[in-house]
Amino acid sequence: MFNAPAAPRWPAVTAIAIALAICDCSADGGSQSHGAAGSGTGADRGGVGAGTNLGSAATSGTATVVSTGAGTGLPGGAMSAVAVGDGASGSVSRDDASAPTDGNGGAIAATAPFVCSELIGLWVASQWWGTFDKAVDKAHWQFMFQHHGYLELFTDPASPFWKNMIISPCATQSTTPDRVVFLPFSLTLNTLDGWQMQLTKLVETIKGKFPGVRRIEIMTTLRSPGNMLCPNDTDPGTVVPAYVDQAIQAVADQSAGLVTVGPKIAVKDCKWWAGGTDLTGAGNAGVGQLVADYYSAHP
Repeated sequence: MFNAPAAPRWPAVTAIAIALAICDCSADGGSQSHGAAGSGTGADRGGVGAGTNLGSAATSGTATVVSTGAGTGLPGGAMSAVAVGDGASGSVSRDDASAPTDGNGGAIAATAPFVCSELIGLWVASQWWGTFDKAVDKAHWQFMFQHHGYLELFTDPASPFWKNMIISPCATQSTTPDRVVFLPFSLTLNTLDGWQMQLTKLVETIKGKFPGVRRIEIMTTLRSPGNMLCPNDTDPGTVVPAYVDQAIQAVADQSAGLVTVGPKIAVKDCKWWAGGTDLTGAGNAGVGQLVADYYSAHP
């Protein structure tokens, strides 16, 4: 498991190269495959230096949005996939939203577009970030991930995860994003009450880290078509339990418009799963483009 130091301001490609070299790639909710490893520094956002491919896809494909969630406020901006950073984008160290509706179709609390939107997730998000990054306005989106970044670990304000390097930082307000899109996942939480409690703690932690945040959007991990297990991949992490969706909605409903429910995204085809919660190349590109299309349509 890789926790980047807070002080050095390494280029994003260097930080990711190190992460790929030493991370724990065991199979779990953090996903396993890393693509083809390579070395060098390079300027191609689609890979780390000349060699490392962080899951950018060979074929693009398309994906499907199952739903955006009842009363969901519409997030803005757009995302891109982790082909991490041309030399200019680099990365920054961390020293240190969801406004549209109240979960019941209430008044919008924050107005898009946002100056800086930060996507925070575990390893699987890094697989499609590269495609996403290429399809959205890079000046207003950035990414931070932790390989095994489980929800209950991010709720701790003192967690070293919060000091991880920022990939492809926003042009302005990179250290103080006004929107945070968080992708929660847990291997231990299995009840509505447990999820709601941890999500509530997460919201408080994010508010403490970023006092100026105007929207906190909670977006579930990917799900299989119809949110049902696929014949070729029966990993439970490929299905989102109903209590997870319910917990996210409940926290949004109680937030007075700060928290909104993110899009519920399903892979288009079971063949997009490479095994566990990892994606194939087609899955990486398809999911990244789907997320980018959603946020481009809802800035």
